Amino acid sequence: MKLVQELMKKEKLVALLLVGLLLLIVALPVKEKEKNQEESGLPLEEEAIEGEGELWQNKMEKRLMQVLEQVEGIGETQVFLTCAGTEKKVVEKDEAETVYKKDARGNQSPYVSQEQYPQVTGVLVVAKGGDDPIVIQNIQEAVEALFQVEPHKIKVMKMN
Repeated sequence: MKLVQELMKKEKLVALLLVGLLLLIVALPVKEKEKNQEESGLPLEEEAIEGEGELWQNKMEKRLMQVLEQVEGIGETQVFLTCAGTEKKVVEKDEAETVYKKDARGNQSPYVSQEQYPQVTGVLVVAKGGDDPIVIQNIQEAVEALFQVEPHKIKVMKMN
């Protein structure tokens, strides 16, 4: 009983509580990105940019395919884009010095003032409804509006 009374003193109770909290914090799982960041020494933001993996061109193909499949008469589609250039990020500079931004953790990364995407130079759309002239015209007009591609650089074909 004396042991319990000794442990129940305020100072010792607070110390035990703090030790318990410390053990709890140490035992919490750390996210995989944070572990990789600690091992590599790179800021989390830069690591996320490197790990995206999917090109702008692939994203646009998927988005165009999803949108076209929602239009009446088009049906299932496959889309292929040809592009000139690659995606570029323009970093802000103050005279000759690069401008950096800090996140909540204090990590610095260059301040991106502008993103330039590749220019679409040609589009191929293969669609179930690709044999109907009205559907072909609708697809061509949609692609022209979305990507500013000339009509002769858009080919619509029927899917078998």
